[in-house]
Amino acid sequence: MDIFTAIKTKKIMTITLFLVIITLAALLFFSLYKSRAVTIATQESLTATGTVETKKVTASFKVAGRIENMLAEEGSRVEQGQELARLDSRELSAKLNQASGAFDAAMAQARYAGESVPLTSRQIETAIEQAQAKVAQAEVGVETARDLYERMEDLYKNSAVSEKTYTDAKNSYALAQNVLKEAQAALDQALAARLKVDLAQAQYEAAAGQSSQAGGAVQEAQAYLDNTRLLAPISGFITQKNLEQGEMVNAGTPVFEISDLLHTYVKVFISEKKIGRVLLGQDVEITVDTYPDRVYHGNVVWINDAGEFAVRKAVNEQYDHDIRSFEVKIDVPNPDLSLKTGMTARVNIIEQ
Repeated sequence: MDIFTAIKTKKIMTITLFLVIITLAALLFFSLYKSRAVTIATQESLTATGTVETKKVTASFKVAGRIENMLAEEGSRVEQGQELARLDSRELSAKLNQASGAFDAAMAQARYAGESVPLTSRQIETAIEQAQAKVAQAEVGVETARDLYERMEDLYKNSAVSEKTYTDAKNSYALAQNVLKEAQAALDQALAARLKVDLAQAQYEAAAGQSSQAGGAVQEAQAYLDNTRLLAPISGFITQKNLEQGEMVNAGTPVFEISDLLHTYVKVFISEKKIGRVLLGQDVEITVDTYPDRVYHGNVVWINDAGEFAVRKAVNEQYDHDIRSFEVKIDVPNPDLSLKTGMTARVNIIEQ
């Protein structure tokens, strides 16, 4: 065998080995794929039956009264904040006017009380301090003048000083006493002013409190008046109308039922054996009896973390236990309003 024949034989063996390896890999992959397909096929499908539901809200007045106007009918679409009905508001309007008048009067009284305060507390305290200082200075002057007068009086009795000197000392003592009296009067006046300011301040604070109370009464009356207008709490469709124009209604009595029919949902229960295969956001196919050939598409938006109830009783307490189910909520858009609340819906949760 020459060298060329040997090389050719080696190439053939290499290619043959490579093909064998590829064939074995393909067989292994096919075997695994088939095994997985069989496993998936033998699993129970994620199907369940539930009922089409929607968010429902009742609209009620916060105050009692007689319905003056009904502004919406069953089947009509309403937007959040839209006025649906109105009560007779004449009595509440009168109460609001009364409260507004009392508030205006209280405000005027408060302004008058504020203007009647002659001085600020700081100004009064400064005046008292100054008057007290003058009284103390005058008392010192009286004491000095009295000592001088008493000495001059003894000397005058002994003819040691002239009558003029004695008279001057006596007059100085009388003058000092007058100065003290005037300083004390000024102090008494400042103290009286402080009492007047305190009284005026108290009157002003009382008037301000009455004004604030009257303002609260106005706000309360306005709130009652505003509540005579019934506004839609959510956007949706009027699915029930309980009262008519002219009827009396109590606070909290349901007047309308509003349903958000554009955003329906289906609640189903999945057993604990399957719940591990359900994920948030998972695609779901929904069918209803009235449209057997139509498939609606939704997605899982909520999975209850707690089991709801047992779907199978234990046969043997030692070897078996109750199997619980978990509530799953599926959001199903309903733009054409073809889905109606109460319809039986069959769901198929798609696994990837």
